[in-house]
Amino acid sequence: MNIVHGVYEPPNNIPILRYKVNNEDYKIVVLGTDSMILSCINWLAIENISPNYVFNNLNDLDQLNQFDKYFLILTDVNYKYPAFQSQLIKKMNDNNIKDYLCPYDYEKIPKHDIEYLEYFQHKEKEILQMLNMLYDDKSKEVYVEYIRTKMYADFYRLKQNPTWIKYFDKDVYNHISDETFVNCGSSNGDTLFYYLENFKDDFKRIYALEGDKERVRQFRDNLNYIPENIRKKVISINTYVDNTENKIDCVCNNDKVSLINMDIEGMELEALKGAKQTILGNKPVIAACAYHLPTDLYELPMYIKNLSDDYEIFYRKYASTFRNKLRNAELVMYAVPQKRLVR
Repeated sequence: MNIVHGVYEPPNNIPILRYKVNNEDYKIVVLGTDSMILSCINWLAIENISPNYVFNNLNDLDQLNQFDKYFLILTDVNYKYPAFQSQLIKKMNDNNIKDYLCPYDYEKIPKHDIEYLEYFQHKEKEILQMLNMLYDDKSKEVYVEYIRTKMYADFYRLKQNPTWIKYFDKDVYNHISDETFVNCGSSNGDTLFYYLENFKDDFKRIYALEGDKERVRQFRDNLNYIPENIRKKVISINTYVDNTENKIDCVCNNDKVSLINMDIEGMELEALKGAKQTILGNKPVIAACAYHLPTDLYELPMYIKNLSDDYEIFYRKYASTFRNKLRNAELVMYAVPQKRLVR
């Protein structure tokens, strides 16, 4: 066991954590300092999770019943130091705690993003054009507020949607029962577990595409929590997604794709280009992360609009964790064909 500062991204772990609590009877332990514990508990409440134990001291872990299963959430500012880590790992081993999450990164500070500022300066006309093309008032509010946070290095002030509906927002598009879903950037299975939370086993097939071998291993391990009848409909593929031989048009065995999501660290536009035939032929709903690059605010939706005028564009904002002090991550662009719009 090794605890590495800054590795454990909360959005990737929350749906799996919730699944373990609801289906495997895991108990939640929050360990840390008073000032951070309160913010952590408030964040967990947004995610519909309540801690069973709240401890201030490592030795408090000895109070736990070793026959129960625990998920430890660390808020202690010392967790990045080797001396503390070694003590923590010993306590976790002594008390049979294998699952943990470090949701804070104390070294990240808000700052102006020069790339965004320059992009807004040179693309003001295009940004205003896109603002007027957005389908609903909520998208326009989200779009303007997100840009404001980037321009002024200020935190996102509007209400954020809960993480578990990210990519599956029922206010944006209608779900269909035979969904064939291409999950680009499947990571350790977070999006799959979000899907199950929203729709259970109501899908035909899920293609889970992930380039990082370690994340693929974690994904396949986490599949073991899912019943076999659901698991057999999930196809895990170790591949990055782009516009080469790894493109979406080539990996889905001619299935009629109805939903595509993307969280692939700025490669979303290239992946969309590699899904051109799928988009034109199947008209899937597209839910792509739009906070990695400034161009996500114009080039990403315009690529879809230029392919087909059948699509309407939405933007929605989902909850960022406290690691992101400006709360300006987790912005998603939806492109929805007319037949899937919520009327």
